[in-house]
Amino acid sequence: MFSLLLLIIIYLAFISLGLPDSMLGAAWPMMYLDLDVPVSFAGFISITICIGTTVSSLIYAKLNSRFSTWGITAVSVACTAAALLSFAFITSFPILILAAAVLGIGAGAVDAGLNNYVALHYKARAMNFLHAFWGVGTLVGPFLLSYFFAHGMSWRNGYISIGSIQSVILVIILLSGKLWSKAGESNITEDGKKPEVRKQKEKLSDAIKQPGAVAAMLGFFSYCSMEQSSMLWASTFLVSARGFSESSAAASAGLLFWGITAGRIVSGLIADRINEEKLIRISQCSILISVFLVLFTPPSLSPIALFLLGMGFGPMYPTMLHQTPEYFGHQFSARIMGLEMSSAYIGSAFMPALFGVIGRSISMTIFPIYVLALLFLNIIVIEIKRRRTKNHK
Repeated sequence: MFSLLLLIIIYLAFISLGLPDSMLGAAWPMMYLDLDVPVSFAGFISITICIGTTVSSLIYAKLNSRFSTWGITAVSVACTAAALLSFAFITSFPILILAAAVLGIGAGAVDAGLNNYVALHYKARAMNFLHAFWGVGTLVGPFLLSYFFAHGMSWRNGYISIGSIQSVILVIILLSGKLWSKAGESNITEDGKKPEVRKQKEKLSDAIKQPGAVAAMLGFFSYCSMEQSSMLWASTFLVSARGFSESSAAASAGLLFWGITAGRIVSGLIADRINEEKLIRISQCSILISVFLVLFTPPSLSPIALFLLGMGFGPMYPTMLHQTPEYFGHQFSARIMGLEMSSAYIGSAFMPALFGVIGRSISMTIFPIYVLALLFLNIIVIEIKRRRTKNHK
């Protein structure tokens, strides 16, 4: 019973990880005006958060060797709560960047720690639904902001609300210490077995040389570039290019996160019944159709297109991760998965910022074209990965 209760606490912590991820894109159409900065400056915040996430993910192993998973999770959630509440009161953009760094550092440790913990102690289905609960967290921000905007309130009210929710989750995590002590720090899995821990002896350079490894890295780079660019700029695109009000744009952009969550729940339910390569192709087709809907249909259909876009995004990340041992074998899977995650962070950090510069210089209306270009890159490199690993076998 305590394992189930602990898993619920872990899911709550992953909801807290998703809470801030949807906020910036939904709030930015009003934030940049309030802060008196160019619209492209959202990219600097996004880069800072991603760099913080990358750094804390990389040092997590060292932290975990000295501190408990519960302690690291609690401190990390405290960092994100403090950063989100700070967002609500900061009026200087440079100070906002500092708060974004704290937010990223807190989020990265939660991400790395809980993914690792669930992988070691729970069955595969728990991992699938863990990422769905991240999606649940992303649903809250846009709809809160839509409500506040519709009632004439500021984006700052949204960050106060999200920071308060994060603080409540922090209290729950702090009170769950005995659960972690009883079940969490033992090396017993949900199946009652001790997880096998293998030392990774293969060199990183050898992993990169594996057939298809570079293509796999580019697959994660292109996917996360698409996802993060859409999360950050969808709301601004609707306001600038489709004439939406800030409140309706925030609500419509929120459907992107509903789609991601729904896509991950569905993929978790059917993953054992459908070929993974076919699931990825279905996802890519869904993304392609939704981008064309955004491009060529009336603005009234944009919310539906964004929901379909999210549905397309949903299965891709966990499915590509799950393919790694199959394509590269258990010998290199840990190393290559690390390379894939690093590529994902790089795409998340820099490609949304790049579109901010492009959109400011040309027009925000080219946002769908940008996503389309990244999708074509994703299709090409995933096919290259499939062929090279197949030939190698």
